[in-house]
Amino acid sequence: MVPRRGSSAQCFRIFGLLAVLAGGVGLTSCAGISDASNAPSNQQAPPNQQALPNQQAPVGGIPSIYMGMSMNSGTIAQEPWPSVPFSAQRLWDSGVSWQDINTADGVYDWKFLDKWLSHAQAHNVDLLYTFGETPTWASSNPTDSSCAANPGSCDAPNDLNADGTGSDQHWKDFVTALVAHNQQSSTGHIQYWELWNEALGNPLCWTGTIPQLIRMAQDASAIIKQADSSALVLTPTFGPELATSRTQLSSYLAAGGGQFADAIALHGYVTGKHTAGNPEDLVHNMSLSQPILSKYGQAQKPLWDTEASWGDIKTNGLTDPDMQTAFLARFYLLHWSVGIVRFYWYQWNNQRWGTLWTPDPSDPSAPGTLRAPGAAYQQISGWLIGASLASPCSTTGPVWTCKFSRTNGYNALAVWDASQSCVQGTCTTSSFTLPSGYTRYSDLSGITSALAGSTVAIGAKPLLLVNQ
Repeated sequence: MVPRRGSSAQCFRIFGLLAVLAGGVGLTSCAGISDASNAPSNQQAPPNQQALPNQQAPVGGIPSIYMGMSMNSGTIAQEPWPSVPFSAQRLWDSGVSWQDINTADGVYDWKFLDKWLSHAQAHNVDLLYTFGETPTWASSNPTDSSCAANPGSCDAPNDLNADGTGSDQHWKDFVTALVAHNQQSSTGHIQYWELWNEALGNPLCWTGTIPQLIRMAQDASAIIKQADSSALVLTPTFGPELATSRTQLSSYLAAGGGQFADAIALHGYVTGKHTAGNPEDLVHNMSLSQPILSKYGQAQKPLWDTEASWGDIKTNGLTDPDMQTAFLARFYLLHWSVGIVRFYWYQWNNQRWGTLWTPDPSDPSAPGTLRAPGAAYQQISGWLIGASLASPCSTTGPVWTCKFSRTNGYNALAVWDASQSCVQGTCTTSSFTLPSGYTRYSDLSGITSALAGSTVAIGAKPLLLVNQ
């Protein structure tokens, strides 16, 4: 399908301008929050870095719902369902935002949402719905062309005052209609609700005030919970990498926003200006965010990364499939290590952002091509699901290790060297001294080999060493 105005591919150009104007600290489109000043350009990890005590990975086996996916509306148009395993799907850039559905006051177009609900039931995935994009007709600034999507989509509704007073009726009507339609669905159902995409730190997505956000969260949460007390409501999204976004998170929580959320929503991008960043940067970014959550009594709530990947290849240059594979695998390993319980990859079939699959150009309904990082997604799922992380991933110099266990004495060690790289199919390696007990290893292409001798060659792409 032809992307609408404000799609990820189109809006990233706006980020380039904002980054220059901000002196190197910039925002992407509504498909990512980033901070160029925080993203080092090399691959060297800080020595002896590890997750902080309040970033402990959740206890117990990693559930299948940890592996989340986002896809655009090509999937419900004619493209096949993703061929990799995942149990959780996020609805964003999927043709079902507020402006997509609520086309006029009291008028709702449910056709795309109904297709997603049907697909979710057919493929046994749970659904996260992300609110965002004020319809132009309801916007307080309907001619605002700075928004990532349609004019006025990043502005507050026109019946909501800056201090949070006002009827907020446009918003309440939409949430009420959406929740009712979801309940009446004869197929799948939305169980999780994210209260506004990138509202904390991305003016392309939200230019309103904190009091307006809190009022909208209060109203939406009440409507959702009244209809389904078991529903889970997430905060508006913040970007851990971006200092201004962390400041807005602090302001939102200080004003009481946390009381209307069951979980914390973030976008864990580590991208910077002209770089995809390093997956390991997530550890530092979360260490800057956790004190904010602790200060306002939110540290015990689940952390959900509802959108992240290596970002836009047209601007960050991460086009090597081996390095994309390395990025994805390391990102999933480290997300769990820092305590993030769900991670939705962005985006399965987007041809610029985090592409895992490409369609057949002559027949979009054909199987298409699973790219190397897509195959790695499948492998990393097998490595993680059902395993328990013994302790947070840690590093000595550029070498990272993550220890896992399963029942019946199974032990495994994921290991990589963040200082290594790959270019056009050739990857550099270093020598890693094997701990005792490991007998074989698997790589991200699914090949398993026996271990012999006292060392193994490791590179940018993680290996999984196992004892049985």
